[in-house]
Amino acid sequence: MHSDRGYVEVKLRGDDPFRAMARKTGYVREHRLVMARHLGRLLLPTEVVHHKNEIKNDNRIENLELLETGVYHLLDSNGGHRHKETPQ
Repeated sequence: MHSDRGYVEVKLRGDDPFRAMARKTGYVREHRLVMARHLGRLLLPTEVVHHKNEIKNDNRIENLELLETGVYHLLDSNGGHRHKETPQ
């Protein structure tokens, strides 16, 4: 299923260890689930999973990056591009 914002959503069974991350309907955004399973733990509410290539349905682990909410908002305010420091 796709959300109205373009993210892939999957429904988790009641006994899934990652069910706590799902909404009451049992659905969770797939990119968050992929990252949580990769890490072997539930994601914190303050953690954001960012799509590096900005394609919301490309949920390959190599395209995902775990960020804290504040860092993500800085990234988002820069048009989705992080500024890298130039070596001196």
